[in-house]
Amino acid sequence: MGLKEVLSKMKLVEIDPPPPSFAAEPRPSLGGAPRPPAGASGPGLPPPPPDIQELLGKIPEAPEIDEKKLAAVSAPEGDEIPDFMAIYKAAGVAEPAHGYTAYKVLEIFSSPGFSVLDTRAKAAALSGFLQMNPTGPVPVTDIVKDAVQRDQALDKFEGFLKSKLAARGEEIDKENAALQAEIDEITRRNRDKMEANRAALEMEQARLSRWQIMKRVEERKLFEAVNPFVESNPISTGDTTRPAAAPAQPEPEETPNQT
Repeated sequence: MGLKEVLSKMKLVEIDPPPPSFAAEPRPSLGGAPRPPAGASGPGLPPPPPDIQELLGKIPEAPEIDEKKLAAVSAPEGDEIPDFMAIYKAAGVAEPAHGYTAYKVLEIFSSPGFSVLDTRAKAAALSGFLQMNPTGPVPVTDIVKDAVQRDQALDKFEGFLKSKLAARGEEIDKENAALQAEIDEITRRNRDKMEANRAALEMEQARLSRWQIMKRVEERKLFEAVNPFVESNPISTGDTTRPAAAPAQPEPEETPNQT
């Protein structure tokens, strides 16, 4: 949220002069929430606020996030992101000496006396109270400055996280590209090896086929050499069928002797 939005929400640029008298009211301490003055919901109100440009000129930009300070701060268990107070500390946002921060104002606004007031009346009552602070007047600009610097610190921390995420993304993309290149190279080498294995197998198959042809020729020679002497040739020729064995010759019948 920018400064203009903060000022608009606090209604500091729409408050009517002059301030009401607080003489009859007790002066509260910093330890508790102030009591709103009588008639705070009415029109009458605190001193005219500074000009917006004047406010802007008095609010320096929050410094850059100190990563070393962030690293030194222990994050909640299981969470690598530190809490808001650690972020404010790392950004160098310091509480004002008078103790009135944006959080203190929220605490006051939530107190029973203030919670019933509308936004304009809250701004009027608190502005008047701050002018009569026992330890000295508290400029409204200090509260605005505290809120704006905290907002700037959060914005800077968000930018810090985004830059780290972008850097990590580039690192991962580079690593993944290297891994993919390695995968591609392994795939290429394995494909080449598979092709070589297939070619070697085909060569072995061709060698076997050539030998089988020579084997059948040799077996035919052996078959022919043995065939005249046997009725059933024991030589295998690699053919699917073997030549049928010659039928056995019937023995001649004996003729009785004639006397």
